[in-house]
Parts: sequence; structure tokens; C-alpha cells
Amino acid sequence: MFENLAGKITKSVGVAAGAAFGVALAVSSMTQPARAGGPLPYDGPAPPPNVSVAFLYNQFASASSFYTANGTKLGNTHIQTDVPVLRFVHTFSPIDGMPWGVQVIAPYVSFLGNQQVDGGSLSHQSGFAEPQLSAFLYPVNHPSQDETVVLAYFLSPPSGSYNPSIALNASTNNWVNNFEIGYMHKVFGQAKGKRLDLEVWADGYFYGNTNVQTGVHLKTDPAAQFIVYAPYYFHPQTDAYVGLSFEKTFGGKISEVNPLGTFDTGSRNNFTRIGVIAGSFLSPTIFAQAQLATDVQARGGAKNDIFFQVQVGKVF
Repeated sequence: MFENLAGKITKSVGVAAGAAFGVALAVSSMTQPARAGGPLPYDGPAPPPNVSVAFLYNQFASASSFYTANGTKLGNTHIQTDVPVLRFVHTFSPIDGMPWGVQVIAPYVSFLGNQQVDGGSLSHQSGFAEPQLSAFLYPVNHPSQDETVVLAYFLSPPSGSYNPSIALNASTNNWVNNFEIGYMHKVFGQAKGKRLDLEVWADGYFYGNTNVQTGVHLKTDPAAQFIVYAPYYFHPQTDAYVGLSFEKTFGGKISEVNPLGTFDTGSRNNFTRIGVIAGSFLSPTIFAQAQLATDVQARGGAKNDIFFQVQVGKVF
């Protein structure tokens, strides 16, 4: 069913609940790069050509602890975000038999309540994060074997809501280039029947500089992200599934560069997350997916007690 109707869902943008000591606080110039909420299992099968898919989804994250880059825990922390996301995908006729398409993603980041780390309040500003412009291609597409490989590229221009005097911003105000590869194959069962799938996604992020003021900018090192899903499709008629998720990110060291030199802010994109996933088609053209997860490790950022995302899509 999904092979005939489902849209491409390569990337859901989530700005994680990453805490930051801003430049204005003179403690350090830590900001937190955007973290992906990750693709979800319906991203794996190749979409049909010449369809459009509209998405509305929401990501909620709440953290009560912050870990420095060397592993020191800072309690009395409250970092909480709610991120609604609008997304639009369109596919085209295959190129040499390879499905492909384009998409645009627009997230809005809301900071909920008083944000603080180690008992100290952090200034914060809600607003739009950088939009993501993307193209994707399936060089491997074997539906009869339940096997696909997808390649995707995402470009985010520095056009979100950003104020260098604010500790927590919705935007990082820099160019971001994101390269992604995903692989899906069944572990056992029948390709269009009850089955256990394995999906592996790998992303590389490359950042431009964030200008803070004349002669001062933030330099972000490349970051990597790995996501593994094990969905079990128990109801083939609706592609209903339940399963487990695992996510690991690392890298993303942020340094402040000023006339005196280059200084490590202590900010990282380093966490490990585990969770459960579920999804189903609610009608032949409407589907829903959800993930509930928690961080089991974090360095240079907030450790989320709860990460929850729910997604609804409509195929046209």
C-alpha cells in the first residue's frame, strides 16, 4: 500500500532543546546547532512519481539537566521547546528508473517557560529556524525485496530568527549543508506482508560561520548523525507498525573567533537517544507517525528527559 501512495519524508527538522550560555552572558559563546528529529520509517520506501505531500508535525523536548563537554552535570536546569513544522514534498518522473523529488521544510521554535541552566536564567527568543531546501534521489529501489537506498541534500540559508545578545535562539544564523543517505531492507517476513525492517540513516552537517559582531564570529565544526529504526509491520493493509529507535550524534564543536584568538565555547552536538516508534495509514492518502524517546547521554548540551514528535501527512 505504501509503495503506491506514500510520500517522501526524508528529513524532519527539530531544533533540539540544547542549552546555551550566550555571548551576552560573558560565560562563553555557546550556542546549539540544529539537530534533526530524524526521518521516520515511512521515509524508507520510494515514493510514487508526480505526487505532492503536505505535512504538519510537532516536536516537543524537555530537559532537566545540562552536561558540559567534559561530562560535568549541571542540575537545576529547565530547557523546554515546542517545534511545529510545515513541510511540502513533490516528486517527479523517475530519472533512469530512479525516483526523485524536492521538498521544503519550515520549522518554528517556541521556548516554553523560564529557561535556565544550573539555576541561572537564560534569555531566549522564539521564532522561525532556518528553512530547509532539499532534493532527494533513490539510486536503489527494489520494492519486491523491500530494499531501497536514498540520497538527499539539504541547504539551510541563514534566514531564521537570531539575536546575538540572546542566549537561546531559534536560529543559528549560518549556512548549513546536510548530506544524507538512508538504507532500508527487511530482516524477515514478506516484502508487502508482516515483516521486520531495518532502516539505517547517516547524516553529515557542514556549517558556515555565525557572525556575532564586527570581528567576532562563531565557528562550528562538522557534525554527524546516525539513526537506526527497527519497525515491525504487523498490519500490511494499512502499513501499521511499531518498533524501536536509536540515534547518535557527535561533533559540532563551537568555537568563538575574535581578535584575541580562537576559544572553545564547550558547546557540542553530542547525544545518544533511544525510543519507541509507531505509525499507520489512517486512510488511503492520510498517514500518521509518532516517536517517544529519551536521551541516555549528552555532552556539551542539554540532556532531554522527553523527546516526542507526532506527524500527520496527506498525499495529493
